[in-house]
Amino acid sequence: MKLARLQKLHKTVDRQAAERVRIVPQQAGGYVPGGADPYRAPVEIEAFLAETSAAVMTSGNAANSGHNPRLVGVTHTAKFSTALVPFAILAGDLVEPVDDTSLPTFRVSSALPFGWGRTVLTLTVAAS
Repeated sequence: MKLARLQKLHKTVDRQAAERVRIVPQQAGGYVPGGADPYRAPVEIEAFLAETSAAVMTSGNAANSGHNPRLVGVTHTAKFSTALVPFAILAGDLVEPVDDTSLPTFRVSSALPFGWGRTVLTLTVAAS
């Protein structure tokens, strides 16, 4: 797919499904109490938030025990246009949904490039 078509597709998806979120940078990966980063101001952007079910099969204590528990959980991600954020998003920064108050505040676990001009954040629910 050509870059121009891909960017147009991303803009269409964002326009239809993205939500307003506020990215609040934190000092020292969020480990400093009340640690809003004074050098990176919070920014409000449009991001596509997704919740995905995840299941992991684990092995039992013995190779042929027949006991293989399945761990089930969810993962959260946020995808957006990289150009919307004027700073690097770091692990520990907060992502706060603006319009949907039923969603929790998230903490960034990782920030990775996602194709051309996009970023994907892996999120965990922030402790309240």
